[in-house]
Amino acid sequence: MSIKVAVIGASGIGLHHARWHHLSGSEVVGFVGTSPDSNTRTASRLQNDFGFSGRSYTDVKEMLTCEKPELVDVCSPFENHREHVIMALDAGCHVVCEKPLCWDMTQTLDEILTDGAAMLEAVHRASGELVMSAQYPASIPYYKDLYIRERGAWDEIESVYMEMEVKGRKGQKSGEDIWIDLATHPLSLARGFLPGFDMDWRTARCVISGRENRAVFDCLRHGKRCQVEFVLRDIDSGTPVRRFGVNSFLVDWTGYADENAIYRAKLSRGEQAIACSDFMHVLIQDFTRHISGQGGHIWVTAQDAFQNLKDQIELLKLARQA
Repeated sequence: MSIKVAVIGASGIGLHHARWHHLSGSEVVGFVGTSPDSNTRTASRLQNDFGFSGRSYTDVKEMLTCEKPELVDVCSPFENHREHVIMALDAGCHVVCEKPLCWDMTQTLDEILTDGAAMLEAVHRASGELVMSAQYPASIPYYKDLYIRERGAWDEIESVYMEMEVKGRKGQKSGEDIWIDLATHPLSLARGFLPGFDMDWRTARCVISGRENRAVFDCLRHGKRCQVEFVLRDIDSGTPVRRFGVNSFLVDWTGYADENAIYRAKLSRGEQAIACSDFMHVLIQDFTRHISGQGGHIWVTAQDAFQNLKDQIELLKLARQA
């Protein structure tokens, strides 16, 4: 069964999301952009990418009314996430929301959290479901495969680590800009490895300085303690590092285009490696299967996304107080 998908904000990361939906068997029926000129350019790129033949809009409400999509992918700027997610949910749609769940630079941190709570409430009253596109939890099955190959069995998790670098096309990021853009990923990965953990805030530290952010904290789950640590960094040159793992078993992520020009992922550790679908592709494909009643999985649920936002905000408060 083909799902009708519309993308809000399809000129940036939304271009890639649209392609993942197409490759997952859905029909991309439309998108919302900022202007007719921008929409013309975006439609041309989508048509070249996968033969897009849908319609473009500059008004979200008009798109929802005319297209009646079953799934809406919200890739608009994060200050618009609250409005666009709630509009889609109230229209009866399922939603993929780009990370972070929401963030408005003109608001206080408590006001941002209030927006997140409003989005979670909208999910609870809606018929549709929401997944946030923090894709690294979708890597865990592949990671476990490598871990077991080398260590023989899956062990109790005592530590989680992630190092993540970005080299932006829109110029340098520094300080809190790095935190807002990237902190969602390690926090979601930690909850992917340790679902439902409680943060021990007495152990939490967060440092935001220049082009690098660092955070460390202990989490408690089933009476066990685990340390989570991550480093986020903006770089000017070279290949960005994406490294993560548990119990000091660290793997490197790299992306590449296969012989069919489909973007894929590779996890490697020394001579051991495993190639797999891109994790964003996995997240979207599994969500599509889930809402179609074909199994699938929601890798970052609405509740997960809200908890992620809370953790991101509380750690940032600690950094500001330091």
